Amino acid sequence: MIMWKVEERPLLYKPVLIEGLPGVGNVGKMTVEYLIQKLKAKKFAEIYSDHFPYHVFIDENSTVNLPRNEFYYYKGGKHDVVFLTGDFQSMTPQGHYEIIEAVLNFSKELGVKEIITVGGYGIEGIPKNPQVLGAVTHDKIIKHFKAHGVTFEDGERVGMIVGASGLLLGLGKLKGFEGICLMGETFSRPMFTDARASKAVLEVISDYFGIKIDMGDMNTKAKELDKAITKAKELEDQMVKQATKPEQDLSYIG
Repeated sequence: MIMWKVEERPLLYKPVLIEGLPGVGNVGKMTVEYLIQKLKAKKFAEIYSDHFPYHVFIDENSTVNLPRNEFYYYKGGKHDVVFLTGDFQSMTPQGHYEIIEAVLNFSKELGVKEIITVGGYGIEGIPKNPQVLGAVTHDKIIKHFKAHGVTFEDGERVGMIVGASGLLLGLGKLKGFEGICLMGETFSRPMFTDARASKAVLEVISDYFGIKIDMGDMNTKAKELDKAITKAKELEDQMVKQATKPEQDLSYIG
């Protein structure tokens, strides 16, 4: 089941779809929501599905809302931009295909021909200067993004892209779209939101579109992340030290 709530159908100039949904390091969601905030993009549509979790959110005023994905638009730069973000990805493989097909059909109606998906590439350890890796629908796109600092490794590390970030490009290619997945290197751990990886992707996107984005808040988030990592490392070292202490002699004479 797919349900739409469309408040506006904006007229857009050469629009590009940029997707950022929850995933590894929450890089995609954090990146796109930061762009929406800083560019003051306007929400114009929502998509609902029974492939999202079966619960509702309760807001501050005690009203309920279903899980959803949201569309925003921004007019400016050399292209207008449509942003896709949201609370969740589909919980089922079938749902992924149904939702992505609906998103692609809706995007085509808006005039979108190019797609940029954003995600995290999980590695062991925490990169201080994360690279942005790329995977494209057509090799002619590579040279455009290499010029903006994206690394392409001929499939050496990136063997597959799971979820919306991959399927939007795979199904999109069949429907005539062109695009790229931008993956920021991030620490491969659950519940880890990586501001440094998001910043690296933001720099690529702002350079590619020729738009200026205030990175002040992202720099602050990155510093907060550094403090949290340092604290977590100290706790981990203490636990290891405690675990390796010689066992106490618990014998006694009674």
